[in-house]
Amino acid sequence: MRDKLYQWADYIGAIALALWVAAGILYLLKNQPTERLLLLVGLGVVFFLFFLYFKFGLVRQAVTSRTARYGSNALVMSIAFIAIIAVVNFLGGRYHIRYDFTANKTYTLSEKTIQILKDLKEPIQAIGFYGMDNAQGQQEASDRLREYSRVTDKLTYRFVDPYAEPQLANEYKVQFDGTIVFERGKRRENVFATDEQTLTNAILKVSQDQQPTIYFTTGHGEHSPDDSGNEGYSLMKTAMEAENYRVQTLDLKTVTETLPADISALIIAGPRQPFEPAEVEIVKKYLENKGRVLIMIDPQVESGLEGLLKEWGLGLRNDVVFDPRLGFFGQAQVPVINAYKSHTITKDLTGLSTFFPGARSIEALIGPESSRRPTALFTTSDASWGETDLASVKAQNAKQDDKDNKGPLTLAYAVEDRGDKPARLVVIGNSTFVTNGTLNARITVGGQQQRIQSGNGLLFGNILHWLAGQETLISIPPKPTDTRYVLLTAQETAFVFWSSFLLVPLTILIIGLLVWLRRR
Repeated sequence: MRDKLYQWADYIGAIALALWVAAGILYLLKNQPTERLLLLVGLGVVFFLFFLYFKFGLVRQAVTSRTARYGSNALVMSIAFIAIIAVVNFLGGRYHIRYDFTANKTYTLSEKTIQILKDLKEPIQAIGFYGMDNAQGQQEASDRLREYSRVTDKLTYRFVDPYAEPQLANEYKVQFDGTIVFERGKRRENVFATDEQTLTNAILKVSQDQQPTIYFTTGHGEHSPDDSGNEGYSLMKTAMEAENYRVQTLDLKTVTETLPADISALIIAGPRQPFEPAEVEIVKKYLENKGRVLIMIDPQVESGLEGLLKEWGLGLRNDVVFDPRLGFFGQAQVPVINAYKSHTITKDLTGLSTFFPGARSIEALIGPESSRRPTALFTTSDASWGETDLASVKAQNAKQDDKDNKGPLTLAYAVEDRGDKPARLVVIGNSTFVTNGTLNARITVGGQQQRIQSGNGLLFGNILHWLAGQETLISIPPKPTDTRYVLLTAQETAFVFWSSFLLVPLTILIIGLLVWLRRR
């Protein structure tokens, strides 16, 4: 009987191995232990013990042989290697660590985006509609959205082929391949780009229940957001609407008692005629009721708002600022600012320059009549002065004298009242720094016209966000592509060529020849 079972021992061992393989396949399918799996493992152990009983001598000889020892060492090393890979894979899945080595952090989300994502209260779904022929665009969108989803679990995303599922594409009003739809409940926002500012602003729009509304005053010669000429603000209006603001105009003469209920901030952009006392009273009551106002007054203008500003601790000087040290391309009457005071409005302007074509200085009135403490936003250099002889300004022969205001001079102030939702006021002694003509200003470099890159638009946007209580939307400046070049001399180029195509192969050949000679 024992002899017959000995002849069947190999088959018994094969059955044990087959049972274990079946158990492994079952575990991969179920991904958890089951009674059937445990039964297969147990039967495999029983059959393997029978195999050991009848083939014990053969097994002992195989285990103690020289080949077995070498094989066991190789097996142990293989198991250790696999274990290390498994541990690294486990840790990589559990703890996500990455570092962006690019100079301008191209692949790192800005602090504003991270804050907006962390502040999400309800889930948002992103659906990318990309056809099979737009694989590159889908990959770019997937890479960006993956970064967003790593910050918060409230943002999920998926991709749909609009040609394979036309009904879904029609439901989401998708007309172009490459559209990304952000959805929260019934709110939807379609975007067509994958840059950070576009995606972040779309998420912010969808997450908000109410669209902030900004009103520009009219009727006093102010810059209009609907004017596309050089003196208009149409470029800023487009930028504001891209960030989910609704832009309206308002004639205060048509207001009965209070401003519209949907107002988020009021902008007075460079009036040329004074406001009526009744209009000033409307603005005053709005501020007293936790309102938000931006006032921009140019030099040599009587706005009628001077009394209101005095109540808020500010005084508009009757001068024109000259800064010969930091003048715009040598124009002293266009001061350039490249250093800013500490404030929420200015914290993202580091390294950027802003310029103000024709500005007046502002002073803080700290006294019994002022209960609010103004905060300076930026000042001119100590070589600047505020020219008080306005006739000499018109004659273009202004010179500093003892009657002029000495620099540094403050061009903008921010004032915040106390309370849970405090009233906020920003006053700037210039209104032309964000006109279409200023934003489109160009200079000639090497015979070619180039647009001037400045932080004017970013400054205006930051002021707007602070006034409207949208601090998390402080503008995200685009990250320029950082192209780096390696410039080699003729000798360095020759060295790279000969070392790559001759030195390395020759070294390998010599080493191989030495090894061959040694083995002989």
